[in-house]
Amino acid sequence: MAQHSQQKLDKIWYKGAPVPFHYLLLEKIFKAASYFRRKLYQIGLLRTHKIKCPVVIVGNITVGGVGKTPFVIWLVHQLQAKGYKVGVVSRGYGGKREHEPLLVIPQTSSKASGDEALLIAKHTETPVYVGKNRVKAAQKLLLDYKCDVIISDDGLQHYALQRDVEIALIDAKYGLGNERFLPAGPLREGRERLKTVDMVAFKGKRLDSHYFDYAPLLVYALGDTRKQRKIESFRNQKINALAGIAHPDSFFNMLADCGLAIVKHPLNDHEKLTEKHFDFNDDNPIFITEKDAVKCAEMQLENVWVVVLKLEVKDETKHQVIDLIESKIS
Repeated sequence: MAQHSQQKLDKIWYKGAPVPFHYLLLEKIFKAASYFRRKLYQIGLLRTHKIKCPVVIVGNITVGGVGKTPFVIWLVHQLQAKGYKVGVVSRGYGGKREHEPLLVIPQTSSKASGDEALLIAKHTETPVYVGKNRVKAAQKLLLDYKCDVIISDDGLQHYALQRDVEIALIDAKYGLGNERFLPAGPLREGRERLKTVDMVAFKGKRLDSHYFDYAPLLVYALGDTRKQRKIESFRNQKINALAGIAHPDSFFNMLADCGLAIVKHPLNDHEKLTEKHFDFNDDNPIFITEKDAVKCAEMQLENVWVVVLKLEVKDETKHQVIDLIESKIS
């Protein structure tokens, strides 16, 4: 049912299907609330909190994934390579916690941290704190660790946290959809918000803009990262491809471009996985995303392979984003 609902929304937001009348009424309410909430921060009636080190926001103005988490991981690695101590804060969407903020380490359960924060912790070896209140998460991070810069995974609309650099990401394929506000469209803020950020980068190659893109690097067996294979070695087999991300077709198309014969199994973004999701009544290999893999760590699954992606960033984009951040680090 949930997957059906998401498909219905996608048709309205991105494929020109008519918008239901009650969605249009709700859109007016959401749009007004979004506008006045930001105004309250701008005029000082709602407080913005300054953190004692530069804060970089990596976010978007639409609902759904545009590759924020892989971009954050890449950005952390770039700054670490330059010798900076980096911390990350995230909402920890999908996780249930008794106490916040929560320090996420590679051994943390995704049920507590959420899948994205755990993925960052596993890939970066940097302190990651999650909590609905990003201000408290950032303050706790600085209390426990010395940091030169904090990166917020998402949070462009979390105005309580003062920021020094804003990076907005857009999916080049889907753009801003029908450019309507929730729930009539995918917008959390209007197009004009993009004029106020420090950089707009597109997921997908656009020669006239800043961009980043993905390329499949290899696959490894779920539960044993030492067991690795080239994706091309699966070309003579049928593959069950499972993806619980915002736009699962991007994952499926990427595998098809590698010459694989795939059977698509789309799920909702952040959907909780069980062993039943992997029961396809055949012996074909199953390919999943790294984001979904962190939710399967405690499962005993056979013939499940995790696709590792390499993030490719336009040289000009790489240099400009690092220069932007370094200009804020004293």
